[in-house]
Amino acid sequence: MKQFLLLFFSGCVLFALATNFATAQQTEEQRLAHQYYTNGEYEKAVILFEKLEADGKTNLIYSNYFKTLLALKEYAKAEALVRSQLKNRKNDVLLLIDLGLLYKAQGETAKANEQFKKALETKDVNMLNLLARTYTDNAEYDFAIEAHQKINQIDPQRGANYGYQLAGLYQKKGDDEKMIATYLEFAAVSENNLQQVKNVFQELLDKPETADELQKQLYAHIQKDPENIDYPDLLSWVFIQQKDFESALIQVKALDKRLNENGTRLLDLARLALIEREYDAAIEAYEVVVAKGANNTMYSIARSALLNARMRKIKETNTYTQQDIDTLVAQYTAYLDETGKNGNTITTLRELAQLKAFYQNDLPSAIALLESVVEMPNLNQSAKARVKLDLGDYFLMKNEVWEATLLYSQVDKALKDDVLGEEARFRNAKLSYYIGDFEWAQSQLDVLKASTSELISNDAIDLSVFITDNYGLDTTTVPMEMFARADLLLLQNQTLAATKTLDSINAAFPNHVLDDDILFKRGQIALKKQDFKTAATYFETVAEKYKTEILADNAVFALAELYELNLNDKDKARALYQSIITDFAGSLFIVEARKRFRKLRGDDIN
Repeated sequence: MKQFLLLFFSGCVLFALATNFATAQQTEEQRLAHQYYTNGEYEKAVILFEKLEADGKTNLIYSNYFKTLLALKEYAKAEALVRSQLKNRKNDVLLLIDLGLLYKAQGETAKANEQFKKALETKDVNMLNLLARTYTDNAEYDFAIEAHQKINQIDPQRGANYGYQLAGLYQKKGDDEKMIATYLEFAAVSENNLQQVKNVFQELLDKPETADELQKQLYAHIQKDPENIDYPDLLSWVFIQQKDFESALIQVKALDKRLNENGTRLLDLARLALIEREYDAAIEAYEVVVAKGANNTMYSIARSALLNARMRKIKETNTYTQQDIDTLVAQYTAYLDETGKNGNTITTLRELAQLKAFYQNDLPSAIALLESVVEMPNLNQSAKARVKLDLGDYFLMKNEVWEATLLYSQVDKALKDDVLGEEARFRNAKLSYYIGDFEWAQSQLDVLKASTSELISNDAIDLSVFITDNYGLDTTTVPMEMFARADLLLLQNQTLAATKTLDSINAAFPNHVLDDDILFKRGQIALKKQDFKTAATYFETVAEKYKTEILADNAVFALAELYELNLNDKDKARALYQSIITDFAGSLFIVEARKRFRKLRGDDIN
């Protein structure tokens, strides 16, 4: 008996092992067959698939087996395979699509369409959605659309959820009108849907015809449903993506008025416009908020922001008249009379001092204003430091060098480990450069090259390299001293004296190593005098004649800014910014050039 039981259990174990081995072998064959199919090795795949079919494993391999037969144009075998599956899976309408694809592969379009339509006879919404995906995967977009339309008929709520996919199908077919209409219907369902649609539109707005169709449909919706704010809101967003801030402003103003808002939308638009240097649109947006009156909660914010926007337009475009300056000074003064001089208006006070010093040449008034700010009680250390740095600049412009260096040194001592302390040390180093003390300036700059502030570090590197390249190369330091004096004269708004000093260098030291620097400085002088074409000529000369010198990228960047902001040639500006990126790998301007290039190219605004 024991022997019998032992033999019985041994047989069971052997049978189980054999079964597991066979199963493992089949599983490995399935894996290998699918791998051959994936790799496009159809001849190898079909051998294994046929073996697995013979072993009764058709259900596990059907899909890739069918596609393999199609790839090998084994149409008779493929049809037999599909029809055998149809006998076992009569309700699986996806098999009808396979049959249709088989007929289509043989050029029998009518028979193929018959099967595709037959599949759509189902009323199961889940199956219709699966059919739509399958049709889409096989580029049968019309039938996929029909599947979605049938879902809409059976269950409109479910159909609305699939609106994104339906719109995508119209997009694949190139039907902009229906695509946009369907996306807009989908967007109306929820805020989340709207964001999805915005993401799609961002990719499509580069096509003028698509952008025009979108605007057309949004205007139509606004007229048809004037109480729905989503459409003008989306239209303003479209205009912002296109950098058309004037048109966006029209929509935002209308929304603000209709909803009786406090101007928050307008402030948001103004902020984006300033980022894009669209100063006029930003200024108008702020003006609308200010016009709401002092009782409006956003009045004070808008009033100070409006002054700042006007100031930035003057500083960054260098396009203004003296009347513009005088008017803006009066506006700053009126605002400060209204709000008072306090810790909350420090920035506004500093901006007013800048206008007086740099644009009205009224240094005594600028200095007196900031000296009164320094004496304010409870002024925080950082604010006081910034004011002192400005004061130091204005004393330097007055040629009161020792007063300037004293103020810089006070900030350095008070905030030694702060970025403002580093800024103070840099200004002291530059002051030493202006007065011809190049060795002392260089020693300070060497330390500042490791500044935690990238801006200070870059400025320090620029000035340090300039001094290194040009100081000590001659037996005389006179040319460098004269050039530094011209630099200071330009800071002091003495453009005529600066030009004469540069002329003297050229006359006394012809073909000097400073020639490219002199040309670049002449460009800066012309820019300050608002002679933009002359400035462009100087910068172009430096860029072309001295393309291997250290100032070449400075010249190209300055030229790009001129074409962007003053000479109204955005295409030329974009090409020049791209040149910085591609031709000057180590340039300190690369990050900013890339930002401006993308902006001019029309990249999205978030």
